[in-house]
Amino acid sequence: MGGKGKKPEISDHVVTVRRRLHQALSLGMKVSKSKVKRWQSTDTDTQSHALKSMNAFLSCISFTLLRHPLIQDSILDMVIALGGILQSDNKRILDLAADVAQKLVTTLGNTIHRYPMSEVIIHLSCLLSLSELPVAISSAIALNRILTNLGPARGKVLKEIWNALEKADSVGNVICALQNYEIETQPIEYFLVMASLLESILRRWSLSRYPVWSNSKLMVILQDRCSQSEISISNAVLKLYSALALCGNVAVKLLENKDFLSMVVRSMGLSAPFSVRIEALRLCQCLSRSGDACSMLNGSYCEPIIQGLVGAMGGWRSSCSKRVPSDQLPLVLEACRAALLTRWAGNHHSYFWKHEIDRVLLDILLGDCTVSYEAKVALSSDDSVATDLMRKGCSSLSSYMNELEPVSRAVLLMVFSPCKYIASQATYYLSETLRAFGDVCLEYVLASLKLNASGEVSLVADSYHTITNLISLACYSTLPKYHELIVKREGISSLSSIIKMCLNGDVHIGRSNNASHLHSISYGTECCLSNVSSLEGEEVIVLYSLQALSQLIAFLNIVCNHHKIVLGEIVVCKKCRNSEAYNLFESLWYILNNSFGSGPKWYSAYILSFFGFYGFPSKLGKKIAEAIDKNELADIELLLAKGQSLQVHSPIIVARCPYLLSNETSLPKKTAWNDWKDQNSEHHHRKMRHEIRISDRVDSVSFVKLLEYIYTGFIQVDDNLRTTLKVLAKHCGLKSLYDMLNRKLPEWGTACASCNFSEALEPIGNQLSDIILEAKVIEGVSWNCTICQSPVPHMHAHKIILLSSCDYLRALFQSGMHDSCSQVIKVPISWKALVKLVHWFYLGYLPSIKQDCTWNNLDPEWQLHELQVYVELSSLAEFWCLEEVEEQSFKAVISCINSQQKSSLELIRFAASLNQWKIVTVGVSSIASIYPKLRDDGELEDLDEELVDMLRAKYVSYCQHGANACD
Repeated sequence: MGGKGKKPEISDHVVTVRRRLHQALSLGMKVSKSKVKRWQSTDTDTQSHALKSMNAFLSCISFTLLRHPLIQDSILDMVIALGGILQSDNKRILDLAADVAQKLVTTLGNTIHRYPMSEVIIHLSCLLSLSELPVAISSAIALNRILTNLGPARGKVLKEIWNALEKADSVGNVICALQNYEIETQPIEYFLVMASLLESILRRWSLSRYPVWSNSKLMVILQDRCSQSEISISNAVLKLYSALALCGNVAVKLLENKDFLSMVVRSMGLSAPFSVRIEALRLCQCLSRSGDACSMLNGSYCEPIIQGLVGAMGGWRSSCSKRVPSDQLPLVLEACRAALLTRWAGNHHSYFWKHEIDRVLLDILLGDCTVSYEAKVALSSDDSVATDLMRKGCSSLSSYMNELEPVSRAVLLMVFSPCKYIASQATYYLSETLRAFGDVCLEYVLASLKLNASGEVSLVADSYHTITNLISLACYSTLPKYHELIVKREGISSLSSIIKMCLNGDVHIGRSNNASHLHSISYGTECCLSNVSSLEGEEVIVLYSLQALSQLIAFLNIVCNHHKIVLGEIVVCKKCRNSEAYNLFESLWYILNNSFGSGPKWYSAYILSFFGFYGFPSKLGKKIAEAIDKNELADIELLLAKGQSLQVHSPIIVARCPYLLSNETSLPKKTAWNDWKDQNSEHHHRKMRHEIRISDRVDSVSFVKLLEYIYTGFIQVDDNLRTTLKVLAKHCGLKSLYDMLNRKLPEWGTACASCNFSEALEPIGNQLSDIILEAKVIEGVSWNCTICQSPVPHMHAHKIILLSSCDYLRALFQSGMHDSCSQVIKVPISWKALVKLVHWFYLGYLPSIKQDCTWNNLDPEWQLHELQVYVELSSLAEFWCLEEVEEQSFKAVISCINSQQKSSLELIRFAASLNQWKIVTVGVSSIASIYPKLRDDGELEDLDEELVDMLRAKYVSYCQHGANACD
């Protein structure tokens, strides 16, 4: 063989076998006028001869020879020949061809993506439905090996192969095979190879998942198969579930099924076979990839699942071994990966503690600590365990780089725990551990971070060390004795600069980028996932910097009390604009007002509390801030001490702080809707205000601040009001405000508090409605309302919330004209559009179209109806001056316009009818390339001439300048 860079030498034997191969292939291979090779022979003897020659050739070549150009040419000819021979009707030939195909793809290994396999894939797929099981099995094995040998192939190669699979209905054929499998009469191998093939397809191509999980018959059969005693079948089905659960929609659907959850718990149990437990744990990992899916685990099966996880992590402790035995390590690893569902909030945290997860983890990390009573209580009475753990995590010079990040982070979580006992114990042992070498290590950490802050060392290129150094500094920051050194070495400035660099440079680094242990051995393309951002999100550098700052800011004199909030925006004191405090303040404000993970936002809000600001600013809160003084719409008067009174709006109070109106007698007694129609005078509104007396013990200034928070979600509070406001927040059930006023550290996985008024749309809020929004009448559909007798589709709303976000409605309600007195507004949009519009008014954002598996598989007619809703909203937004609604509607439509959609032309026609020319222009551009086909098929005959001209012009531009001309 030749050396590296040289062509490998071909032996005389291989030359001879290759010559015989080409002689055999020449009998059936023809070259067309366009010089394209095709297999054209249908003679069984010729086909048999060619297949035997292929088999002989494959038997004498090695993987090294695959680099030789002559061998590559021969393989290409074999691929072409196989594509033709696999179309034979002869069962003997098909059996032989399937075996040769299997041998070919095995020989090619990961070089298979270099060859045009589409024809082979199509015809192997067609053989999956054959009643001749040996042929079907061989074809499935060969096809599966093609898919699994693709390796890192992406883009064009994967698209071509998916097109081939789709053309041959490969997924449909496998589904039929699995549905019709009979365990009594058919070999187990048949089920296993089909399930394995389907798993490979599901993992690689997300488009394949919907036909599987939407097939209710198949899903029932799979669940039944998993309950059978055959271990190999149970493993195969669990792997299928894991591949399906890569789709977020599927994970949610599976978790809705109690029988499925029962099966998962059973498969994880101690009595289940070892391999089944491993696959069940891998499935659990896939099911808990999003916060939404994980929250569904917090039901009746939550504790059994956690019990199964902890049992898998610590089951080995019942043996005599003091360390995890090597044969148990795969089970323990998968259980630890599955236990990462702790990144989400929920009941499962308490169940982990109940089943002594702390003791199990210590045993895994440090060996079995249960061999004696002294070791059993090591964590609480002896520092040896903790010292060992801390020493690994806090020395930035550690040579155990793979251990450094997870162990350091474990220490970080303990010292920042919202549980005072855990935090105090962790900081004590950390302090004891650092007694001998703490200053030296801290000096190194601060010097390293100063290089990052100055730009001498890149944050991205050195992200691993940057992250571990930031974790170390955050841990040091919890110990007051190191504060002086941190300040002296400009640690605060370094942290502030690093945060600024991340924000200005748009640096996004997630924990998984630097924590290789998080990468499961399972693979696959995820889809349809929402709410997947953990506490860190993709900003771990920002988060760890903020955690360190959160412990340092209280000891620094950088706080200015002259900033103010004006209509939800902070007006910064002029004297502070060039200060270090202002630079930090500016970064914190930017994080709170932009798309960051819950962790950075929580810690930014925590640090801002030292500046006197509490809560989370939002666009909706800023709009509602303007409504505080709209006394003409106030329907409740709060009577305070010393004759003071406040006018408030019951819908806002009910939505944000129902504790203030916890008794039914506290609610305004409004008359029925029909009796309200003529009661419009200012005098009537004043007379109808419901009075509520507030206890004389309530401080009026603090109470006003509380109301400001209820309305806006963000307030400024002087230190002298904090104590009294805390008492009010606690009694009014405003937990998020109470925790922030207490400066309680954020709890793991807790979502940021949001300012929305959706609760006002619930039954109790509907009773407080003072306006009705009527949609277009739906012909042939009757309408019933529990509140009024109106037969038209409508929603009960509240003027105070509507006018806060809409200048048009504000002008209408305040105009004094006849329409301003009406209790009904006719909105010229469909019912679906009205629901989305009201969602925007009350929650601050327009629901978007999720382009997931469900959407992609919707009937084109249904897709058209959904898109028309946003066109309607865009049209209304122009008239009502709702710029945000118009922008969000436009984005929703153009993100879904596709040149392959049959409904695109109808959408263009509909948008034109509502004068939505921006949407029309984008729609026309999307189908410009198929203008001739549309014209020849007569699709343009009913289209307005102006639209036809636009389409024709875009097509001409497309022909002259390519696809970019249509953008």
